[in-house]
Amino acid sequence: MANEMTATTMATYLPDVWSQLASIVYRTNVVIPDLVDRRWEPELPPGRGDIVNVPLFGQNTAASKRTTFGTLAALTWSALTDVQRQIAVNQMAYKGFVMPLEMNVQKMAMYDTLLTDGIGQACAIQVDSELAADTTNGFDGYSTTVGTDNIDVTDDNILTCETNLNNANAPLEWRYLVVSPASYGSMMKIDVLRNQMYRDSVGNLAGDKGAGYRGKVYTFDVYMSNNLEAGAAGKKNAAFQREATALIMQQNLKIVEEISLSGSSGTAGAYGFAKIVAGYVVYGFLEMKDDHGNELDGK
Repeated sequence: MANEMTATTMATYLPDVWSQLASIVYRTNVVIPDLVDRRWEPELPPGRGDIVNVPLFGQNTAASKRTTFGTLAALTWSALTDVQRQIAVNQMAYKGFVMPLEMNVQKMAMYDTLLTDGIGQACAIQVDSELAADTTNGFDGYSTTVGTDNIDVTDDNILTCETNLNNANAPLEWRYLVVSPASYGSMMKIDVLRNQMYRDSVGNLAGDKGAGYRGKVYTFDVYMSNNLEAGAAGKKNAAFQREATALIMQQNLKIVEEISLSGSSGTAGAYGFAKIVAGYVVYGFLEMKDDHGNELDGK
């Protein structure tokens, strides 16, 4: 039919509409900071310096016995053996955005919420990834390695990790297994592991064990993370007890918003009138007990 109206001819009169319901494209589970030892965090709030000195006492052995019961026979005294560790708060993660002031006036109402949510997520991912990747104080710094890079994690691998922690007298509580999605898939192929995780995860429907929790295997609470360090081809998972690594978050996420007349370099007019939205965290972490953690290589 001639002269009909079509989408092409009416394009000028068909406005684009931007949804008020936006979505952040990529999110990931941030799990590791909640699994490590944060007992010293209250001792170093903002304004109290940058180092906590922590005494570590040697492993206790069995007590002595009086040689002759009911007498005043001489006692055998024990020497106190301890070392001092220093947890230094010397890291900052941040994320920031800058926009022309006029765009700040015209933006959608929910835009600030999306920005601040994204900033918080970015800072959390940085801390999560650093705890996994650091070759001195993170998962990648554990001296003991179990498993093989880019090969399925096995039941024997996990039992070896458990035995290693048992031999190190690591407490039975607060033991964690953090694995990549691929290694979690490997575990789900093994009946004994799948059945244990399923049975325990059903009791966690309220989600009280946090993001990434997948169930329990032997003495380990199992968590899945996308932020683990890459091996040559696979991933470096971790099996550990909480006391292996200490973390102090001296400044939890702080959002800063301001109107600026100058650029980030301090040169006036570098980007003129601008709205700045940024966030940061200040933290430090330290490996405390190397034998309380194992690197578990897999996919």
